Amino acid sequence: MWYRSKDRRMEGGKEMAGISRREFMGGAAAVAAAAALPVVRTEPARACASGALCGITVNKGAYGVSSYLTAAKIADGYVGLPLAVTFEKVYMGHGQFTMPEKVAELKPAGCQFLISTKPSTTRTVSQQKALARWLAMLKQKGVKFRCALYSEPNDKAFLTAAEWLPYWRYYAPVIKDAGCTLVYEPGCGGALARGEALFPSKPYPDEMWVDFYCTGYRGGSRLNAILGIAHAAGVPSGIGEWGWQAGNAKDPGKPPTMAIWDEYGTYLLGLIGARKITLGATYFDARFGELTSNVITGPNDPRIPMIKKMAKAL
Repeated sequence: MWYRSKDRRMEGGKEMAGISRREFMGGAAAVAAAAALPVVRTEPARACASGALCGITVNKGAYGVSSYLTAAKIADGYVGLPLAVTFEKVYMGHGQFTMPEKVAELKPAGCQFLISTKPSTTRTVSQQKALARWLAMLKQKGVKFRCALYSEPNDKAFLTAAEWLPYWRYYAPVIKDAGCTLVYEPGCGGALARGEALFPSKPYPDEMWVDFYCTGYRGGSRLNAILGIAHAAGVPSGIGEWGWQAGNAKDPGKPPTMAIWDEYGTYLLGLIGARKITLGATYFDARFGELTSNVITGPNDPRIPMIKKMAKAL
């Protein structure tokens, strides 16, 4: 049954209970050794059996390496599944319409992508044309992707529907006209209520991918209401980002524990089992500024069993 959550505060954490600082942050020697690891192919790199995409989003900073492909191999080697070479999220800057380095490196491995694009908020014809050319270029080069128009718009960039909908309605048709899958991707921590209020229309998105971390879960956020809104509009849902901590490492709030992590993962597994999440999910295994707590630190990282459970469930 769909229900509306009550408390939507977002809290965070610096490091995990039960993981030493040495293990959590990793070391140069461990990274150097891991860089030589092959991708563990216990099953082919492909979409999961249901058609859902199981992935890991990784960046070079996570493991201090020089390429996205090397970082993906490290992550997949640790987890024991070919997830980072199967599906990743990509973040474009404001008004940036170039071939992303991550896409260029991982596309030959068969990777698919959820790409966030952020055309200018001033809504200019030149930005519409640049967006259209960029989408055509990605398609011409054979990139397999869906396109999120401004990932997490509800967090800070757009505070009301009156601000957001004109932006959505200006650029979303460009994505649709290009024959690309149009995605709404709200942040579902402290700004979840605004994410519900900003659910777009005219046009509706083709898909919704939510960003939802353990810190948001611990703070009281639940996805049932926003998934219900998407379901009522006939829009299927996936998880664009999931992991240990969202937010700013300098203001971490109350850290999660492994018990909360397991509860959070069980909650997500329940949504998958109930077919409320059907498109897939990608774990956020990346360094974001000083925030490193999402990075999988080795093959014994205690979060790996839940990542495997998520992949299997999808």
